[in-house]
Amino acid sequence: MGKGGNSKAEAKAEKPTWTKIHGKYYDMSAFRHPGGNIVELFYGLDGTSGFESFHGHAPSALKLLKATPLLAAPPALPAPQAEGHVEAMSAMLAKWKAAGLFEPRPVASGVYGLAVVAAIVASVVLAPCAPVLAGLLVGTAWAHCGFLQHMGGHRELGAASGAWQHFFEGLCKGGSSSWWRNRHNKHHAKTNVLGEDGDLRTTPFFAWDDALAKQVPNWSLRTQAFTFIPALGAYVFVFAFTVRKFAIMKRLWLEVSLMAAHYALFAAGLQAAGCSRGGALAFYATGYAFQGVYLGFFFGLSHFAAERVPASATWIESSMQGTVNWAGGSALAGYVSGFLNVQIEHHMAPQMPMENLRQIRGDCAQLAAQFGQPYREMSFGAAVKLMLGGLYTCGQKELKLRKSYAAAAAAVLEKLHAD
Repeated sequence: MGKGGNSKAEAKAEKPTWTKIHGKYYDMSAFRHPGGNIVELFYGLDGTSGFESFHGHAPSALKLLKATPLLAAPPALPAPQAEGHVEAMSAMLAKWKAAGLFEPRPVASGVYGLAVVAAIVASVVLAPCAPVLAGLLVGTAWAHCGFLQHMGGHRELGAASGAWQHFFEGLCKGGSSSWWRNRHNKHHAKTNVLGEDGDLRTTPFFAWDDALAKQVPNWSLRTQAFTFIPALGAYVFVFAFTVRKFAIMKRLWLEVSLMAAHYALFAAGLQAAGCSRGGALAFYATGYAFQGVYLGFFFGLSHFAAERVPASATWIESSMQGTVNWAGGSALAGYVSGFLNVQIEHHMAPQMPMENLRQIRGDCAQLAAQFGQPYREMSFGAAVKLMLGGLYTCGQKELKLRKSYAAAAAAVLEKLHAD
């Protein structure tokens, strides 16, 4: 046991503590990121595209980078990564920035936000006479609050991004902006990388690939294609405790206050509308459950059935291999899904306003062709088939494998018994 502990300590000590940005190797051994630990996911790798994508809005980040010491000499064995990707990504980001595609879209975003707030108010008014129907409406609205805060979390609205995210995530939805950024930025940094993308942690209930299938029991593998969507109704309930614990443990008192204000505001609104306690409970439970189904379904269409990506993948590789577009040219599909239908483009340029993503589809398809990467653009129906069909195929494949193992073991035992 002691020996195993030493091995783990040695492995940790041997892990690289440098990253390459703009051609320079930075010594990160004493670096403390003011906003989180995402930089550690790029240790031993070229982190240029990640730096530009996460910090393209922040001159202060470049100033902090310049103050970070360089390695005395380039590392002897940097992790192998495809050549030309970083330079092509930098050029494309510069092209989009020069075209003004990173400029905020306050009018479009504002109209979207007002429509969602109006839906929330309407749900509260409807709650006394039809609490379940009102719950479905508020669940849809809360899901769209999730999409709206997503914009703020990626700083799409410039200086107003922080307040925007706190309003929709904290006050309207009762969540934590910081918890979301911590989790979601890791998803962008290591899209579909097992062990590093937290959104892939769906075991022991669901498996999307051969590795995860090993951690799922037989009964779930048999039914996962049919139970996945209904099970998403538990998504928000499951994370409710985690989110609140995170905010309290991190002493994020503004966010804790916004959560409390959220419940107080809804309680006052439902009481003023004349909703009974039972009706309010049905309203809230339905809203929570449907919010999870709505968010999880559209996220799953764009990611879960896509292939797994190695940790050393470049930004272009992870964006192309780990994401799927569906109905990418449709503005209606964009607003219905919170623009999760153009996930390739969003992962290529996460700080670009969602309404502009359709404009760079041609550039992204061209980059994919240039570097031999997949560019998956499909219909809504095909995306649903890919997601649910992927669950079914993965489950059946693992079940057949286990059956063959069991048969082989039985044959061996029978032979030993006969001998």
